[in-house]
Amino acid sequence: MKPSVPYQSIDQLITRHARERGGKAYVISAETGSQLTYSQLDAVTNRIGHFLASRGIKANDRVSVLSDNCLSQVALFQGVQRYGATVILVNCEVNARNVEQIVYDLEPKIVLWHRDLAPELQTIAKAQGVENHSFGDLPEADPENEFFSLIASLPATHCDAIVGGPRDLALINYTSGTTSSPKGVCCTHECYFYDTDSVVAGFDIGESDRVLEYRALTWCSPQLLAMTSTLQVGASFVLAKRFSGRHFFDWIRKYGATISAGVPTAITMLLERPHEVTKADLPTLRYMTTSSAPIAPETYEAFQKRYGITLVQGCGMSEAGFMFSNDPKAPRRGPVGKPLRNLMVRFVDQDGKDVPAGVEGELMVDGLHMFSGYLVGRGKIESKPAGWFLTGDLGYFDKDGYVYLTGRTKDLIIRGGVNIAPAEITTILCEHPGVLDAATIGVPDSIYGEAVTCFVVPKPGKTLTVESIIEHLKPRLSEFKMPQSVNFMKSIPKTDRGKVSRDIMLKYWKEHVKPQEKAKATGAA
Repeated sequence: MKPSVPYQSIDQLITRHARERGGKAYVISAETGSQLTYSQLDAVTNRIGHFLASRGIKANDRVSVLSDNCLSQVALFQGVQRYGATVILVNCEVNARNVEQIVYDLEPKIVLWHRDLAPELQTIAKAQGVENHSFGDLPEADPENEFFSLIASLPATHCDAIVGGPRDLALINYTSGTTSSPKGVCCTHECYFYDTDSVVAGFDIGESDRVLEYRALTWCSPQLLAMTSTLQVGASFVLAKRFSGRHFFDWIRKYGATISAGVPTAITMLLERPHEVTKADLPTLRYMTTSSAPIAPETYEAFQKRYGITLVQGCGMSEAGFMFSNDPKAPRRGPVGKPLRNLMVRFVDQDGKDVPAGVEGELMVDGLHMFSGYLVGRGKIESKPAGWFLTGDLGYFDKDGYVYLTGRTKDLIIRGGVNIAPAEITTILCEHPGVLDAATIGVPDSIYGEAVTCFVVPKPGKTLTVESIIEHLKPRLSEFKMPQSVNFMKSIPKTDRGKVSRDIMLKYWKEHVKPQEKAKATGAA
């Protein structure tokens, strides 16, 4: 596939922007107003490069960063890539139970961790047998900021010992767990550049934009939409530690945000607790995105009616970055958009043959966006098979070339935009000594899109309680994967092939469980 523009490295981008717009803010903390200008980004990433060079770090050597959203995390992400090594931002919330295994499998040469991490995560960071350092929110020397104090004396001038090239690994992003264990998605410097280039074009991001981002930077989507699209074009982004309905519109006004990231969960929260704000009160805001999970048509319409803010739908996945977006100047409700440049798209039937417009098929993608492989164990990278990649998504093209997604072949629960594998939860349930059989499904949730619901069959003669099941799950699952309800049944409904019938389970939930939950919520008897 022919590239849309010539490849540029992170080093080239930072060097150019520091020269052309050094005093301009690259990233601003939403909560404090602290910022990192392009000149400051240039200086701190150069120091990071000199530090890595002094440790003999080579191309494809890995640096693990354990942190929530902060300016230091941004500097480390761009600094390691600028030098040419491989950076991994490890999610310590959704993947909390898997952090030890993830860091072990990564075989990092250096581990850097935020000083406010939970003690058990700090212990994991220190236990890898490699150099490790803590850091604070801001990438500057401070008595309590070990790493950035350590590199403060290193040159802020360009590090000429840069390693790596376009085909070396830039980053590894871990999925939230579509199987029992998250997989590390490996992305080259070239792949990451063209992923971002597509986002810049598809979402019409320019030098004058300011993108508001509150999602965890450990995920692929905010890395592309906010952290690196702005770097490519010399724009700015505003980074919040997390979403806040109370402060959201104030952030837009205070910092003059022109684009805001959006997910259906946040959009629903803003509808559930409405604010006396309309588009007229937010003159700089061009639009909000909505991605990471499907948005209900009624939610889309209600939000536009209530606030008058344009919503631009998009869609992507860790293995291919952003794949589709609507035109911000003329977005449509329903489709996830048109394919982005640098990506080829097909919908195929069960025989692998292309289906015509309007006919559902499985989505296949290929092109410059594509990941290079999975890190599936300690030191083991499983290369992506050559050619087209089956995504597991179902959908179709309409006559105008817009893409509609209708479902997925994988039995996943998407809660707040995060993939949860039902099989992982069910396996742990069945390890309980009093459980004969179990099943886990996703059910509709007005805030998070889906809720995790477990169904349990006790062994004959055994008495189980919801509390005993929860206590069994707690040590084995991260908080985000814990069920919102546990229900007891005489048997789990199965298909004629012996598989759990999700349709029957969902019907049972709607008829028997949902009415009880509604009654509890309203205080009815």
